[in-house]
Amino acid sequence: MFMLRKFSIVCLLSVLLITSCSPERSLARKYIKHHKGNGIMIIPLFDLYKDNMTINYDTAVKYSPDQFDSIAWAQSCYIKYISDSVFLTRFTNNLINELSDLGFDVYVDGSSDIFLSLPDPKWMIQIAQLQLNEDYVVENRNVYSIETGENYGIDYRINKVSLSSWFEVSRANTGNKQVLYLEGYVQDNFRLGVDLDILEGDIGILENRDSIQLNDVYRMADESGRKHAELLFDYFMNDYIRENIPSGVVNREYYHYNLRSKSLKRGLKERFDVVN
Repeated sequence: MFMLRKFSIVCLLSVLLITSCSPERSLARKYIKHHKGNGIMIIPLFDLYKDNMTINYDTAVKYSPDQFDSIAWAQSCYIKYISDSVFLTRFTNNLINELSDLGFDVYVDGSSDIFLSLPDPKWMIQIAQLQLNEDYVVENRNVYSIETGENYGIDYRINKVSLSSWFEVSRANTGNKQVLYLEGYVQDNFRLGVDLDILEGDIGILENRDSIQLNDVYRMADESGRKHAELLFDYFMNDYIRENIPSGVVNREYYHYNLRSKSLKRGLKERFDVVN
């Protein structure tokens, strides 16, 4: 019995060792170790697209496109107050800083001569479009009354501001280009609290709403810039794996690298959608 258990343990350790040293993981580790100093050219964006999806209007009236834009602007709670230059600057600066922290040599449009003289591989990233959309949904949230012992529903308008991005990514000196798409958002948050109505003598448990503010939208620019850099690293790393995987080995996993924890994981769904 002892020999059988010992043999089983040895086999298990062997399987774990083989799994941990898979070709994909080995290539990912190699990329993490040797990618530093690779060049990236960022071609920034100077126009932020914004749209308000929450407008109310008289359906019996035929409005011109300019009138629709005026209605959308007047009824906006957020996007009409967002400075395009501030939002784009915060997004781009955080993108560049995070890519630099990840070990890349980052250049911006205007220093192309230096960039093109760098050894390969090097990447060109054009921020093709950033779009802010303001929207909301109505959700019925349950509130429990301790006094009556019953649940009742309250309709809440949940505000939401989403950011969609399109990046054109290509290797320098090649004609190959892919468009990468990503979407994220911020929205009103709810937290449990106690509702005390002194006049009615009623105590209830309900969800108090923390509404998003303009600063939250600007913070989304910061966090989104960093997230784009993180996912670009994954994109480059997995492209390296795909190109260098041994012949006959099927690459089924998508790897993710966490700079903060220095950890490598596989199978995460958070990544860019490749449009073409």
